[in-house]
Amino acid sequence: MTEKPGVASDSLNIEDLALPPDDFLADEPEGAAFCKAFQASGIAEFDCRYLAIFRGKQRVAVVPYFLHEFCINTMLPDRMLKKCLSWVKFRIACVGHPSADFGMIDGEVSEDVLSLVNATLQKKAPLVAYKSFAADLPLPGFTRANGLPVPVLTIAGDYYSGLSARRFDDFRRKLKKAELLRFEECDALPEHLLAQAYRLYLNTHEQSPIRFERLTLDYFRKTAGISKFLLCFEDETLIGFAQLIGKQRQMVGKYMGMDYECNRRYGLYFLLCLKAIEACAREGYTRLDLGVTSYHFKHLLGSQLIETSIYYRHNNPLVNWLLGKLKFLLEPSAEDLQ
Repeated sequence: MTEKPGVASDSLNIEDLALPPDDFLADEPEGAAFCKAFQASGIAEFDCRYLAIFRGKQRVAVVPYFLHEFCINTMLPDRMLKKCLSWVKFRIACVGHPSADFGMIDGEVSEDVLSLVNATLQKKAPLVAYKSFAADLPLPGFTRANGLPVPVLTIAGDYYSGLSARRFDDFRRKLKKAELLRFEECDALPEHLLAQAYRLYLNTHEQSPIRFERLTLDYFRKTAGISKFLLCFEDETLIGFAQLIGKQRQMVGKYMGMDYECNRRYGLYFLLCLKAIEACAREGYTRLDLGVTSYHFKHLLGSQLIETSIYYRHNNPLVNWLLGKLKFLLEPSAEDLQ
């Protein structure tokens, strides 16, 4: 349901929407169709909504945000400090999307627009944050911390021909190890494979050092129609998959799942990444977002790291000062960036 528009200075008006407009981020892979599918998936940790900003009658921006109980130890490795801080949680209103590597606002990103957004979000949660944006947002009074960088691969022509001879030989040896495996591509995950794929996703989720969201089975069902899935089989058993979502010439690697015994035997993670690159090259995609893990490996693939920033401000001045001093808890460690 849409809340009654609020009126701010400079003739800016705001509406709070439960769902994004159909043209939201129309040229981006994670636009309206993805956002609606994500919201329909029953992922309870996040209440996703959208602020539509108008100047007079003209819509100038749509700002995605989500409400969430954020634990301050989320970015810490599984050690004693992480356990000690597990009770420190904040109700946050966070601009961005919980599943997206890059924060994106559709339209005008000005201090006036963000000021109105912040005034609106402060009524919903004591802590307002911006997730995975560039380092130049006009947010006076906010603390800026380093976010997780995003490995992005630029694809031009034949991928393998651009590799050094040494790297090409190394990749060829790894591909030869997997000659007994069968790979398939499908534009929607078949219903009879959903449960198997979800079990493989949970394997990968539990192995991840940073766990922000836990998808539901319904996520893969709801997003199947807007996705490409790369499937890997040993005989007739599904042992790995990768979900890709593309639009225009951009492809985003969303989620993967694998049998970890098979991963050790064949190097499944490596193979799924290579198959994703091959699919992008074949279909004319020139940019592939490889996701925010396994940085050393993705550097070997040729990706470049795109830096991101987190911004936050608490409405209690003392708590805000303290959180500013503790921003290192939110920043990726050297271990996270390996």
